[in-house]
Parts: sequence; C-alpha cells; structure tokens
Amino acid sequence: MERTNERYQSIFETTLDGIIVINNRGAIEDINSSALSLFGFEKQEVIGQNISVLMPEPDKSNHDKYIHNYKTTRKPKIIGIGREVDGLKKDGNIFPFRLAVSEFEMNGEQFFTGIIHDLTQRKLQERIITGYAEELELRVDQRTVELKNEIELRETAQKALIDSQRLYETIAKNYPNGTISVITPDFKTIFAEGSELRRLGLDPERLINADYRLNISEKYRSFVEDKINLVIQGGEQNFEYGDDNRMYRVRCVPLSYFDHNVDQILIVENNITQEKRAESEIYAALNKEKQLNELKTNFVSMASHEFRTPLSSILSSAALVGKYPKSEQQENRLKHLNKIRTNVQSLTMILNDFLSLERIEGGYIKFNPKETNILEFIQNVMEEAEPLLKPNQHIKLEGNIENKTALLDSYLLKNTLSNLISNAIKYSEDEITIFLSIEDSLQISIKDNGIGISMEDQKSLFNRFYRASNAGQIQGTGLGLNIVKRYVKIMEGEITFESTLAKGSTFTIILNDGNK
Repeated sequence: MERTNERYQSIFETTLDGIIVINNRGAIEDINSSALSLFGFEKQEVIGQNISVLMPEPDKSNHDKYIHNYKTTRKPKIIGIGREVDGLKKDGNIFPFRLAVSEFEMNGEQFFTGIIHDLTQRKLQERIITGYAEELELRVDQRTVELKNEIELRETAQKALIDSQRLYETIAKNYPNGTISVITPDFKTIFAEGSELRRLGLDPERLINADYRLNISEKYRSFVEDKINLVIQGGEQNFEYGDDNRMYRVRCVPLSYFDHNVDQILIVENNITQEKRAESEIYAALNKEKQLNELKTNFVSMASHEFRTPLSSILSSAALVGKYPKSEQQENRLKHLNKIRTNVQSLTMILNDFLSLERIEGGYIKFNPKETNILEFIQNVMEEAEPLLKPNQHIKLEGNIENKTALLDSYLLKNTLSNLISNAIKYSEDEITIFLSIEDSLQISIKDNGIGISMEDQKSLFNRFYRASNAGQIQGTGLGLNIVKRYVKIMEGEITFESTLAKGSTFTIILNDGNK
C-alpha cells in the first residue's frame, strides 16, 4: 500500500497540468505544484480556502450556488464535461484554461477533482494565426516590419501526495491530449491511461503487461527505447518524436527504486501535432514574406537601372533628330530614329518579362497546343528577331523540316525562342553567326559562339534575377531564362544547355508529345 501511495504521489506531482481537489463545501483540500505555479500562490495560502479565490467574476460570486444546485438536483453542468474557463492569478491577472471536473467519494465524503490545462499559449497562437493573413499583407506592402514569433510550450511536472486509487485513475483518464504510462525496465506496461489512448482506439486494460514499445511506430521505436534506457540508468529525459501527422512531446522520469536501481519509469506524453503545425505555418509565412520583400527590392533596383539606359538613349536621339532638318541630312535622322526604335524594343522586352513573370506567378498561363507548321513558325520567329541583329550577324536555320507539323503552343514557344535568340544576339560579338537547328519536330537548339557561361554561373543560371558574372554592361533583367524554363515546364518539356566560357552556348528545348 505504501508503494502504491508513493506511486500516486509521484504521478500527481509529475503531471504537467494543474490538479485541485475540493470538498463538497468548495474548500480546497489539496493542490499540486503545477496548479500553484499557474495561479501564483503558495500552498499554505490556498489550502482550506474556497475555490472561488481562484475565479474572476462572475464565477467567483456564483460558485457556491453552482455546488448547491448540483447537490440539490444532481444535474451536472460541468462535471464530466470539459470546458474552457478563466482563472484568477494572485497578481490579479486572468488567464484561460481548459477545466475537466470529476467527482469521487472517499471514506464516505464527496470530493471533486479539477484538472487544469493552461491555454495561454494556444490562445496566443490562435490570435496570431487568425490575424496573421491581414498582418502579413500589411507587412509585405510596407516592407518595414519583420514578423517574429516564438512558440514555446512550457512543461512543468511536480508532485504532491494523493493516496486514493480512484483519484489516481480519475487524473490519468482525464489527462487531456496525452497519455500517462508506468513501465518496468524490461518495458512491460503496468499502467496506461489518458485521452490520447481512446482517440487512437486503444483499450488501456489491454495494454497492461504488454510491451510498451509495440505501440510506437517502428520508425521511432529505437530512438524512444534509447531515451528510456537512459532513464533506467537514473536520469531524466525530455524529447520529441513523430512526423507531421502525429508528433509527441515526452517526459520520462524514474518513478521508484528497488535496491538502488530504477524499477519503474513514469512516461508522460503530450500530442503536440497541432502546435507543431501552427509553428510550421507561421515559419512558412515568414519565409514567404521574406521572399516577397526580396523580390520587390530586386524588382525596384533592376527596373530603375534597366529603364534608365534606353530612356536616356531615346531622349538623346529624339533631341538630335531635330538638329538635322535638311533633306541631305536624312541619313543622320534615320540613324537616330533607328536608335529610338531599338531602345523602344528593348523597353518592350523588359516589360514583357515583367508581365510574363506576373502571369506565371498568378497561374494564368495554360498549355494550349495546336497543330502548327514548324517551318513557317520558325521563320516568323526569325523575322521578328532580325531588327535586333548587330551588323554582320545573321540567323542560320539548319534541319530538314519541310512540311512537318507538330502540336505546339505557339504563344509559349514563340516567347521562349525569342528570349533565347535575343540572348544569343546580345552575348555574341560582331561577325558571329547564330545557328538555329531542328533535329526533329520536337527538338530545337539555338547555338551561338559568344562569351559563354562559366561553370560557377551555370549553377544559378535559371534563378530569378540572376545574371552571369561576365555579362558586364550588357542590358538584361535576369528574368529571361527563368521565364524560359517555366514556359518549357508548362509545355511539358525540358530545357538543357551546354556552354564553354569564351566559346559560346547551346540551349536545347525538347518537347515530349505532339510529333506529327
């Protein structure tokens, strides 16, 4: 009996939640250290006091009436039914908790047991999550405030004497969102209770004398066993295990000793899946905010730089055109008009990159293939690229594609090829020929003999806003190849490239289906 009482006392003190025992007059008979910590009282301050000292109004004034009504009508309003209520701390602060009340009788006297689970952190998380969408949008717009929130779950386990088997079982059965187990050093279960067992469809009685490890997923069984073995050696262990579907926080402590060796281990488990999911959601939102801020910063910096050069050239050429009014100066006028036209085309390409990126991000671009004459399609793309050619540059078409057709998305493929050809023109020197070869109706390669791409730059080539280190002052947004890769993915194809520094590059688009 003495060892049983010691076990009850240990469990009562180790329980993470607060426990309060009152008599049928509402006077506090016993309270564990976890409850004292929650309310901020010393034990001698509350023993014998009416339980209403821990209640804010109006419950404080009405509690005696609640007990009287129950004793008169025997109709419970809270007994056996958990609910959320508020508690009054010694310093006057009010905090939320979940209360589970049960009734038991001992030595002919009626008692009530309340198990208190602090909801402060959960309520804080709920408020954070509820208002986070609006707050995140505001922070992204302003780009000045970083959301920082740390989710901490406090664990406390201390003990006080309870010498009743009925009370012991009541505490364990009502243990919220978790389990309390007692095992031997050979992992035999001698006690198991808690709401988590019932949620999992496990009968506590069937677990008695069974191997505790069998109810742990095989993936984590060895890890948990190692932790318990450390407790058997005389230590305490706090750890977490599980995955996104089910996560537990565990505390293991020696419960009793025999001949200086641990002969019983107390294991208290809490299901923290919801808390972990909330934490993951907040961190994911933080990362998303960071990415959006970086995107906006890069966009503003790049746009201001890339717009300035062509606009300055347009203004300069427009001013110089007026200085050649005579007919014999037509050649000079045409030269500056061509400069204006070229720079307008550059601005148009930059704006198209921005608009394409926005449409891709918004999910507005869909794959819409139609039967297309490949030769006519490629020739149209080449003609549109001709105004961009430098002196002595030209586009050479290779491959026997006469009268071949394929199911192609003309819009996506045209923009993809135009982007690659534009890059080949920009990054090739004068008198360099650009080759466009078609090995079959689904494979298109664009080759140049330009400045090439270093091995280091090749690792990040398709990243948004990335420009190769040897691009120098050549105009570009760093968006083109990112858009190309995403367009090819939408077309259910793939893009590869080979490049040698100072020798040139070859980009190849392979479309999987639709060959005719």
